[in-house]
Amino acid sequence: MKRVILTTLVWLFVVNVFGYVALNRFNLAPDTAYTWIKPENFPVPKSSGLVDMHDRWDSYWYLDIVDHGYYLKTDNTLANVVFFPLYPALIKVLGTILLGNFVLAGWILSMAFLVASCTYLYRFVKEFHPDIDPELPVILMLIFPTAFFFNVVYTESIFLFLTIATFYYAFRKDFVLASGIAFLGALTHSNGVFLALPIIWKLGEDIGWKNLAHPKTWGKLWPVLLAPIGSFLFLGYDYLQFGDPLLFFKIQRNWGRAFTINREHFSLFSHPSITNMGIDIFLAVFIISAVVAVWRKLSPWYAIFMSTTLIAAFTSGTLMSVGRYSLVMFPLFILLAGVKDQTVRAGWMLLSTLFLALDIILYVNNYWAG
Repeated sequence: MKRVILTTLVWLFVVNVFGYVALNRFNLAPDTAYTWIKPENFPVPKSSGLVDMHDRWDSYWYLDIVDHGYYLKTDNTLANVVFFPLYPALIKVLGTILLGNFVLAGWILSMAFLVASCTYLYRFVKEFHPDIDPELPVILMLIFPTAFFFNVVYTESIFLFLTIATFYYAFRKDFVLASGIAFLGALTHSNGVFLALPIIWKLGEDIGWKNLAHPKTWGKLWPVLLAPIGSFLFLGYDYLQFGDPLLFFKIQRNWGRAFTINREHFSLFSHPSITNMGIDIFLAVFIISAVVAVWRKLSPWYAIFMSTTLIAAFTSGTLMSVGRYSLVMFPLFILLAGVKDQTVRAGWMLLSTLFLALDIILYVNNYWAG
């Protein structure tokens, strides 16, 4: 366990030094990958600050909630009402202690939850996959192409921790604790509702699948409801505050995420778009293949959970961010750790690390990185 914590801390040091160098070394023009990235709205940052380089893209919206609460703009376009409340609430608390430095607070929280995520992943693999070196999935997760998002003012770290912790306690049959954690996950991310799945899985094994429908067992099933309740509480807040039960989906559409294909996100007529689209397609194919492999080699339930994240990503009308959404698919890293061919695994680790380096360079310089 100590080695895992030390590995995570070393990773945090290395990627932040690399990011700081990447931020200060390049003299880059604004991103031109997509027409919606307008230079006046997304300028390349000129600040050389170590802390501020963790505040890009969606970070703005979490910090906006901290500063102003939830609100709708007069033109009813982009708004912070689609970002779930737990992470900004924690930033508010810690940032107040830090005398109003909310970017630093968000960064500290992300780093702390990453360390917690790595320790829980280690414990999970050690207890429930004893044939796999429990340190290896942690390393593979930390070098994943989009892993830098664990280290910025985004929800990836906290949601990963809540995801792994839900699985961990569900597997240990502590269903009340697992459900309480799943409830927090549902207040953190739109996919948090799917954290009910591992609880259903282990309850079914514990009680017996045939007995789940029996009235005598219903008293044991109530924990499953906590994750959906968390999600509906937030959506219900949107309705009570702004009078629109479909507000979440309407505002998401303004980001180009809807149940129809966003043609602009599939643009292949400029070099940045070709690169972005190529990476998105590569990661999408890789992750779909991984889901199939997880179904066959680990568990269908793992694959079902991973598929919910993919479905949520793919039904948004774009492949953008599929690599970032996949960060919480921790069975993926267990699968990769089980690869026996050393050449294949070493090849993936090299390729993944190179993609991670590219992602860091893009993100700190305010280029679209997922």
